[in-house]
Amino acid sequence: MHKPNQNGGIKVGGTGWTPTGFDASYQYSTTTLSVYWPRTEHAKLLTLWPQLADQVGATWDEHRQRIERHCAVVERTGHAVNQLPGTVEDLATFLAQRGITDPSADDLLAYPDLRTATVSMTPWPPTRTEACWCGTGRKYKQCCRPHSLGSLD
Repeated sequence: MHKPNQNGGIKVGGTGWTPTGFDASYQYSTTTLSVYWPRTEHAKLLTLWPQLADQVGATWDEHRQRIERHCAVVERTGHAVNQLPGTVEDLATFLAQRGITDPSADDLLAYPDLRTATVSMTPWPPTRTEACWCGTGRKYKQCCRPHSLGSLD
């Protein structure tokens, strides 16, 4: 089971992942990471790399809808979901370490490197009356939750 840190999040690179199997290259888990971009970071991301709009959503509202739906689909397959806020500064460092100057959707999907990350993740979903994961300060039930309800087809 996941062990929350002092802030209620789950620490990457330790107790945050529950391994369920191994092969020659990978360690498998029943927990899926969902990276989301807070409003200011989303704007910075698309200013620097507009080609990533198809991956993250052209607007912040579209981004939040995509993240919420993705988390709902993942949870319905039986995986737990942990969320992590992305930052452009961390992404730029991640890309520079790999010699990437013009990131693609695949590069974005590889971020962050969980083998070396030491940031806190937060389990998804929040309760209906908790603050929404996206950072608006509104209750989850009045903010992003409606996007995860209904048919996921």
